[in-house]
Amino acid sequence: MLKIRAITLLIVIATFSSCQFNQSVNNDLTTGAYSRGDGIGVDEITIEVNGKTDNRNEFVFGEKVNLVFNNVSGLTNSNGKTFPQLSMHIVKNGKDTIFSNPNLLKSLNNGTELSPLQLQANFRTALPNHNNEKYKVLVEITDKKGNGTFNYELPFIIKKNDLLEINSNGIEYSTIYLWNETLKQPVFDSNVSSEHLFILILNDIEGLEITNQKVFPILSLDLTDNNGNKILSNPNLLGAYEEIGVNPKNLKSQVTAKLTFTKGTINNPCKLTAKLKDKNSSKEINISTELNIN
Repeated sequence: MLKIRAITLLIVIATFSSCQFNQSVNNDLTTGAYSRGDGIGVDEITIEVNGKTDNRNEFVFGEKVNLVFNNVSGLTNSNGKTFPQLSMHIVKNGKDTIFSNPNLLKSLNNGTELSPLQLQANFRTALPNHNNEKYKVLVEITDKKGNGTFNYELPFIIKKNDLLEINSNGIEYSTIYLWNETLKQPVFDSNVSSEHLFILILNDIEGLEITNQKVFPILSLDLTDNNGNKILSNPNLLGAYEEIGVNPKNLKSQVTAKLTFTKGTINNPCKLTAKLKDKNSSKEINISTELNIN
């Protein structure tokens, strides 16, 4: 009888050990990241910000964040291939899903022979940050040919891009930033290239006085060098609507102003100023910054 009990105990221990195979739970005390693997393992997770490894969870508005999952293991191998699936979701304030992509690996629908296998998920932090919003990115790796899963969560916050000084009087907006259209990314510092195209972007403008279901915005822009010479100047980039007005819904979508520079010697630093004002009231937004144009 004693022998039978001993054998039963050994079987229970062996079964429990096999269930724990390739299971892992990790918490990163620096970033607050949490990961759990059940059948699928990842040797290392790297956070890259603007192309450089940087283990942080506070991002400047507009930065590109790339999550790199190195040496993914545990996927079912079929004829020399594995069939991973990668999803990513971003949640705001614990309840609002603002981004969702259930299949980031459409190009790998027929499997991959890569070994070791590295998977990546990236997003840009061009997200609202006026009300201390808290975000969390959720990434899941699953196996199309098996039941394994790997889940990763990274809480993060967005800090203001300090390039622009913005003062608003009565006009609401979600985000205002300077965009480098050539590089397809926001401008993070004052050093810019004269060969690039830039766009000043104002999103979700509200609060202008409505007259006959129209609003009447005026957007001026000036760029002056260190000697006081004007490089760019336009009293109203929205001059086409100054008399006839514009549908408030169109204004809420986005207001933009393009900036291009002529090659030549420029006396840096240059002062960029822009003003969005309401023709029918004293409401306005003032935007300014200094740029070194090279």
